[in-house]
Order: sequence, then structure tokens, then C-alpha cells
Amino acid sequence: MASEKGPVEIPMIMYEPRRDPCAQEPSAPPFCSQEGGYEYPSPPPYSCRETATVEQPVYMVSQPPVILAGIFSSNPTSTICPSCRQHITTRVTFRLGRLSYLLCTSLCMVGCCFGCCFVPLFIRCFKDADHYCPYCEFHIYRYKRL
Repeated sequence: MASEKGPVEIPMIMYEPRRDPCAQEPSAPPFCSQEGGYEYPSPPPYSCRETATVEQPVYMVSQPPVILAGIFSSNPTSTICPSCRQHITTRVTFRLGRLSYLLCTSLCMVGCCFGCCFVPLFIRCFKDADHYCPYCEFHIYRYKRL
């Protein structure tokens, strides 16, 4: 019959008695006494005075991000500096960029190899413009020609 079941087997777990760790090992751990018992470390010294200092909470206030106003070009632009947050007119410096090198290379390939190909390296209208804050010298923007 399907309703008859065989005897139920219950697994038996055998527990071994706990042994003293100091008695088993020949080199005794640092907290074992000579008698074989376990010795607890002494507690830290207690003071009646309250030594805990109460720290004042620090509140972090984040400033809103500065959105660069204005359209940057090769001319000085009026904006707000993200570093010193003053209303400024940017100081512009020029540096060599991709357009300068591309024009120089193309003029050299066309046949202007006797110094004429270096003309784009000296003309401002072919260079990139870097905008700086006149007060804190923070680099605000780079206007790239290419």
C-alpha cells in the first residue's frame, strides 16, 4: 500500500565535550594561567571625570553652481567668475590650436615651403582664445577655432 511508510530515521548528532584550550596546547595562549584555567585581561582604568568632548555639528552649505553667462568668442566677455564669484570682463590670451597647425600643414603641402607656411602660426585670427579672470587668474573657458 502507498499509505504505509517505513520507519522514520532521525539523524543523531553527537557533541563532544568542550576541552580547555590551555590544557591541550603545550605553548599556552597569552591569557592562560599556570593552573590551566582561562584568565581574562584586566579592564581599562576607569576615571570619575567625564573625558568625552561634545563636538558641535558642522553644517555644510553648498553654493549654487555658477552658470557661465554670455557667448565666448575671441573677444573679452562679461561674465561671473566661478572661482571668486565676481562680475568680470575676461582677459583673453591666444594660443596655437588645431586650425593654426592645419593651415600651416596645408600651405606646406600646396608648395609654400619657404616660410610662407608659418604665417598662420603668428596671426591671432587662426589661434584659440583662452578666457581668464583678471582678479584670481582662474581659467574660465577656451574658445577653439576648430
